[in-house]
Amino acid sequence: MEGAYDEIISDNPFFIQFKNEYSNLLQHCISQSWIICVPRIGSLNTRVFTVEDFCAHVLVPSDELPETHYSTLTEKQVTVANKVITLEVTKGLPLQSHILFEETFYTEDYIKYKVWCVETPLEPNTNVGDCAITKDYLLSINDCIDLLWTQAAGRQVLDQIELNVQQFLKKHSPLPIALAPLRDAISELYTQCLQSTLQNRRLREKCKVSKHLLENIKLSVECYMQHLLFDSLFKPICTICAYEDSHLNKKIRNMCDIQLRDLDIKKELYHAVPKAKQILSKIVTYNTVLEKVLCLKQALNAINKKDNSNNVVLLTADDLLPVFVFLLIKSSIPNWYSQLKYMKEFRFSEVGNGDCDESAFLITTLEAVIEHIQSGALAGPPNPESYYYESNLTEDNLNDNGQRKNSLTESISTCDTNSREETLEYVFDLIKANNSEQVQYLLEKNQRHLQSLQQNERSAVKFAENQDDDDDEDDDEEYETEIYQKLCHPLCSCKKCCSKISKNLLKTSPTVSSRDSHGLTPLHIASIHGKANIVEILIDMGAKINATDLNECTPLHYAASRGHQNALLLLLHSGASINQANIDKNTPLHLAVNNGHMNCIKALIYFAEHGRKNLKINCTNEHGNTPLHLAAKWGYEGIAKLLIENGAEPSLQNHNNKTAFDYAHNLKILQVLKLSTPNLYEYIHITSTEVKTLNCKTDNPVTLKLQSLKTRNNETNNVTKTVENLKRLERIFQAISYGDVKLACFYMNIKYENYANTNITTDRLSCHPLCECQLCKKTHQTISDYDINFADSNGLTALHYAARYGLDELCKILLLNNANINSSNRKGQTPLHLAALNNKIMVIRFLLDNGANINAIDLSGNTPLHDACEVGNIGATKMLLNYNPNLNMINGSEKSAIEVAKEKLHLTIIDLIEKHTNKIK
Repeated sequence: MEGAYDEIISDNPFFIQFKNEYSNLLQHCISQSWIICVPRIGSLNTRVFTVEDFCAHVLVPSDELPETHYSTLTEKQVTVANKVITLEVTKGLPLQSHILFEETFYTEDYIKYKVWCVETPLEPNTNVGDCAITKDYLLSINDCIDLLWTQAAGRQVLDQIELNVQQFLKKHSPLPIALAPLRDAISELYTQCLQSTLQNRRLREKCKVSKHLLENIKLSVECYMQHLLFDSLFKPICTICAYEDSHLNKKIRNMCDIQLRDLDIKKELYHAVPKAKQILSKIVTYNTVLEKVLCLKQALNAINKKDNSNNVVLLTADDLLPVFVFLLIKSSIPNWYSQLKYMKEFRFSEVGNGDCDESAFLITTLEAVIEHIQSGALAGPPNPESYYYESNLTEDNLNDNGQRKNSLTESISTCDTNSREETLEYVFDLIKANNSEQVQYLLEKNQRHLQSLQQNERSAVKFAENQDDDDDEDDDEEYETEIYQKLCHPLCSCKKCCSKISKNLLKTSPTVSSRDSHGLTPLHIASIHGKANIVEILIDMGAKINATDLNECTPLHYAASRGHQNALLLLLHSGASINQANIDKNTPLHLAVNNGHMNCIKALIYFAEHGRKNLKINCTNEHGNTPLHLAAKWGYEGIAKLLIENGAEPSLQNHNNKTAFDYAHNLKILQVLKLSTPNLYEYIHITSTEVKTLNCKTDNPVTLKLQSLKTRNNETNNVTKTVENLKRLERIFQAISYGDVKLACFYMNIKYENYANTNITTDRLSCHPLCECQLCKKTHQTISDYDINFADSNGLTALHYAARYGLDELCKILLLNNANINSSNRKGQTPLHLAALNNKIMVIRFLLDNGANINAIDLSGNTPLHDACEVGNIGATKMLLNYNPNLNMINGSEKSAIEVAKEKLHLTIIDLIEKHTNKIK
């Protein structure tokens, strides 16, 4: 059994708890050279241990026979013979446990101690019996694995399930892209796994005694099977549900401004919504139906309010459902329909129980919420413009907003003697009602009134100074006088005084340039509500096309985000800035893509094309996401195709180093992105005269592609040749990943035999730089039809891959064929960076001996030494320090290499750098 069993002792719960909670006892055992026994994972039914449990597993060697006779700290006598520990529990009843393997550990002070992994605990099991296990015990995949391992007394059952899954994937490759066949195939696999599990005699006997245990075993088998299958299974499910997901996402994205009060949610539940949203957002991190359903349960439980005695008061469905709708909309999960199908269709352990349990209720509730949103019954907030600044709405904020609104109403009613028709709020209401004639009449009248006020400003000031002498002035003149008396002096034009005057004019004479407290103009409101005829009127009256509100959004941003194509085209033709970014660095194209408005995206692209505007198709927002990232995330297949056809680049990475490929959650989107790869090279045949006519700004996608390809392949401008080189590069990378140097050389048309007898460990590649001996001439033969420095879309060359996988022999061959030793990928990483990250010591030494820049920095500002310190590679750090790197260099986070090591608590590396620093001093 020793040869067949293995586990990571550092991950053993018993050992972890021993180190964390009884560190003093552990340190004493180490100092005395006592042996620590750790029961294998799954051999204990509990995860809570007492100090007696740990003392029973510490072996103290006897003075007479230290190799075979021991005693535990609980004063039990132990003998060890032939890898078997025998413990005398009572007279005539010994307890035996096999030593599965021995592992040696070292403390931070390099003190060595031994740990034995034993098959069973060295104390009689006093835990509750198997029959006491209930369904509540299974809360995660780890609980399921523990149950199967513990009850079967080994990992044989788990191994059999793994074997069944492997055979299933080989037989059904690829998995069917249809729900019924896919469900039937997985159901058959579940039955097979369950049958193989119950063939275990120990499990079978226990299940006969306990029905609860049988139900738990069924659930555990299902969960472990789903855990192993998830990566292969969930993509086809997302592909099957791609249409429903994309349509649901479009509805959700266009309702993202909805707030709690729009759904008539009780105010006493407002405080629980943020926590419930945080819990529900984690549903995508779980692989099993059990964990996903429990996530739903925890989110709903977080909403339940408490009474005065701190007892949970369960709410009715009418109270919970609106909150569930709100959480679903705000959770930003791109595949809710797929999540539902997975939970509903691939839950086999409960089939036959009437589907009336709690899990079925939660799944049905989720389905009802999704169908409610899909039905279109929710149309978003009635006044969307009033919610753009209240994304974190709470009960307190709501009260504050109400008070603010009331105070505004009071100020208008008390200070303004004119009718409501002369307020900006009334103008906004007319725009929403599409009353274009009345809007035009009021704004023109107010514009004339404002001009009249400005012309008579001086006379108004003089009138204010003589106010005490006049007893018969009318109400309007009194109000104007009051305003001017509040100024620093009657002719003051400071910022504060101008603000007072503008507020007065705002209430009395709203014009096309007037703004509310959020900075919204009438043109913003018309664009938000899609009133194209009013947009046209306002533009003709001189409204500012690119006016921004507090979020730096222009009317074009709102027209694009709401899908109002007519209003958007009117704004574009009137000079709206097509690439202007808001406070989140989102352009109108970002917002149109995010909300799935194909008509607006087409309008932006075609207007830019025919109007000779430079639409930044690959522009990034504050998170580094391009419009294609958003299209891939929300599953908009048609939009993704349209963007790619117009120059969108799928391989661009955001600030989290994610590409559009990483965000694609179904195979249809992945296929669209993969088919775009040849488009990277469609401009390679453009002649030099044609290139001059292009817009050569650095953000032009065509220019970027041309520049990239010119650096990668300067020998040819042939599209076919470039595509062939890409395919060849893929085969080269695959051969390198297998460690097959000879095959990689074959693909690069390099004669491996010319280098087979060369000493790789030599310091330099040549006898001397001008050497012309036969060996140097032979090894300096360059290839003719393949560029060694050719890179893929991520900027990775063959030398990057060779360094990453530690093939020092191939690194030398590549350098002999003129590979660029300091070439950088899209992240700015050189081959030395990758060697340091992967602890390839021989490659590090070879690269540095042949001119690699030890202080090269990537886009994050990290040197190779920073990377080695980050991941804790001791060997790489030692080798880099031998070549005297600059230890004072700081990365993008303003941290030196030793500060990175201290942050990660890599004590050995810290010691190495400090010793090196002292040595230099």
